[in-house]
Amino acid sequence: MRRFAMSGTPMVLPVLVWTALLGGCGTVSGLFGPADSRLSPSTAPVTMPSGLSGPAAVKPEPPPAPSAPPAGRLPLVSERSNPALPGAARLASTMAASPERFYRDAVLTEDTVWRGEVFVEGGITVAPQTTLTVEPGTVVRFRRTVAGEGAGPLLLVQGRLVARGSAEAPVRFTSSFSDPRAGEWQGIVFLGSEKKNLLEQCRVEGAAVGIDASFSTVTLKEVSLADCGTGARFQDSIVTVSGGSASGCAVGMDFADSESDIRGITVRGNGRGMTVRGGSLFLEGAGIADNREAGLIAAASRLTIDRSIFQGSAAGLLLTDCEGTVTGARIADNREIGIQLIRSRVKVHGNEIVSNGDIGLRVEDGRGLAWGNVFSGNGRFDIDNTGAEDFRAMANWWGEPAPVLEKRLNHRIQDPSRGRILVQPLLTVRPPLATLNSVAK
Repeated sequence: MRRFAMSGTPMVLPVLVWTALLGGCGTVSGLFGPADSRLSPSTAPVTMPSGLSGPAAVKPEPPPAPSAPPAGRLPLVSERSNPALPGAARLASTMAASPERFYRDAVLTEDTVWRGEVFVEGGITVAPQTTLTVEPGTVVRFRRTVAGEGAGPLLLVQGRLVARGSAEAPVRFTSSFSDPRAGEWQGIVFLGSEKKNLLEQCRVEGAAVGIDASFSTVTLKEVSLADCGTGARFQDSIVTVSGGSASGCAVGMDFADSESDIRGITVRGNGRGMTVRGGSLFLEGAGIADNREAGLIAAASRLTIDRSIFQGSAAGLLLTDCEGTVTGARIADNREIGIQLIRSRVKVHGNEIVSNGDIGLRVEDGRGLAWGNVFSGNGRFDIDNTGAEDFRAMANWWGEPAPVLEKRLNHRIQDPSRGRILVQPLLTVRPPLATLNSVAK
C-alpha cells in the first residue's frame, strides 16, 4: 500500500469540493464471453455457513452493475464508473420543525457525541484532530435537498469516527426515507484519516458509497451495508473487517491498493460481490453467494483465501495477474465458472469445486497449480485449459465412481494448439477438507 505523510495540520476543505469526488462506485469490466451454460448433470448439496442457509430473501434488485464487455473479452478489473443510483433524484420533504440535532454544511472542530436522532443536510465534516462519537441506538438521517449524482449529503471524516452500537441497539446511517434507495446520500467518507476509526454494530444503507475510505485506517465489526451503489470502497487504506454483510448493492465491497483483512463476512445478493485491484487481501470464513455476476474479481493482487464459500453467482472467482492461495473453499453451483486463473501464480488446493454450470476450473497458462481438490459434477468440464502451456493438476480426487477423465478435461487431446492438463497420480480416496461451518466469525 502506498503510505503518505501529512505535514502540519491539514486544512478543512469546503465540503462541496469533496462531494464532487464521491458519486458512484468502484467497478470492474465485464466477466467473460458467452459460454455454453449447460447445467450440471448432478447437483451436490452445499453446506452454508451461519447467515447463508437457504435462499436469499426476495427484495428489490440491486442497482445494475456496469454493462458487460464485447463477447470474448477477458474479465479484467477496470477503472471505476458509476452504476445507476435510483435515489439520486429523490428529495426529502420539508420538515415541519427543526429537530434538536440538525446540521447543514457544518464543520465539527471540537469532540462531539451524537445520540438519539440526528439530521444532516449538505455535508458535515469532522475536522482533523477531532473525534465524533456515535452512541448505541443513534439514527443519523441524511436529507437530500438537491437532485443529481454527487450532490447528496455526506459525512466527511478527516479526524476520527467512533460509532459503536450493540446487537440490541445498532447505530444506523440512512436516508430520510423509510425505504432507502441507492444514492439518496453520498456516504461516510474517510479522507486521509489514519486515526483508529471504528464502526461496530452499525447499519449503513441507501448511500452512493456506504463507506468510502482513501488513505485511511478503518475497522468494521458486524457492520451491515445494504442497498448502496457500492457498499464499501477502500483506496490506499488499511482495512480490518470482522463479520457483517453487504447486500443489495451494485458492488458489495471494492478494494484498491489497500491492505485488507476480512473475516467472517457475508456478501450476498449484489451485482458483483467483491472487487480487488492491487494491494493484498486476506479473506477467511466468508460466505459470498448469489451475486448476479461474480463473487470475487481480482487483478494484480496478493490473495490469501481460506475456508470460504463461493456459490450461486455467475462465476465464483475470477483472478487476473494475481498471486497467492485459495484453500479450504467450497466453490459450487455457480452458473458458469467456478474459478478462473489468468496469468496468475495461484495455488489452488484443498477445495471443493463442484456442480458449477459450465467449467469447474479454467486456466489460460501454467503459472498456477491445483492439487488435493475435489472435482465433481461440473457441467462441461472439470478443468478447461485455454492456453498453450501445460497445467499441473496432480493428486486431485475426481468423484465416485471415477469418471472417464478425458471427458472431464479440455486440453491438447481435444485441440492440439492447447497445453496439456497433467493429472497423474490421481487420489483414490476423497481428501479431508475444512469444515466450513466451524470457521470462527
